[in-house]
Amino acid sequence: MIVIACSHGKHLAQDIAKKAKKRYSELFVEKFPDNEIHIKFNARLIKNKKVILVQSFYDEIDSCLIEVMFAARTAKELGASSVSLMAPYFPYMRQDKMFSPGEVASIHVLGEILSKILDEIYILDPHLHREKTLGHIFNIPAHKLTANPLIAKYIKNNIKKALIVGPDWESYKWARKTAELIGCESTILLKTRHSARNVDVKFQEKVNVKGKNIVLVDDMISTGNTLIKTIEALKKLGVKKVTCIAVHGIFVEKALEKLRKTGAKVITSNSLPNKSAKIDVSVLFAEKIK
Repeated sequence: MIVIACSHGKHLAQDIAKKAKKRYSELFVEKFPDNEIHIKFNARLIKNKKVILVQSFYDEIDSCLIEVMFAARTAKELGASSVSLMAPYFPYMRQDKMFSPGEVASIHVLGEILSKILDEIYILDPHLHREKTLGHIFNIPAHKLTANPLIAKYIKNNIKKALIVGPDWESYKWARKTAELIGCESTILLKTRHSARNVDVKFQEKVNVKGKNIVLVDDMISTGNTLIKTIEALKKLGVKKVTCIAVHGIFVEKALEKLRKTGAKVITSNSLPNKSAKIDVSVLFAEKIK
């Protein structure tokens, strides 16, 4: 067995291989002047091996996908006995149905394609909505990993008198599960979305926040607009200290800088490399390698 880092998996793949006590290699990836992708394996390491590709899909997402597709197919041609993908962050999960006539349900198209070239896939905390399991997306063994225990451990070790808050109904499942693991209180906020960047937030019910350290827990932070609105609402209630914790720190449109300007502390896992990545998820993937 060999763990191979794709271009956007290098920040985790070596730690995964080390923890799993498996051989490690990196995929050579470059782009030609016309932006076509060029990739190459160390071919002598592939034959008769179970190959595990590690790729996190951020920034140039579509290029990352093409890279995995080319690599998986080529690994088989080089004699790999199987090819699996470990994806700390996986894209297109929100596009899971045709919201308007003619629109592509992207994740189902992607799931069908990857199922033909991979043997197995592991995804950390996929952003599932209408599709409740990965089995509805992929036709190969598909495993959902979760960073919830690691987030709960971080809160327990670093934040006293925590009140776990879900910024909306979607995130409340994260807040509730995290609170249950710690043994502390949790609550939810109601979100009214007017557009992708215009969101109103209020508490579902009256909450006593006195003496509590508020911890906003979600699976991902993208634009950060919902969290910023939430922090503003909490400040009106007299809250002094807020910590935002998420699995995936995507941070588009300078979201991390905007959140820090509110005075909130921001913590994420290292599923994507970023300045707030304090929770190491490599162990979750290493545990799955046998």
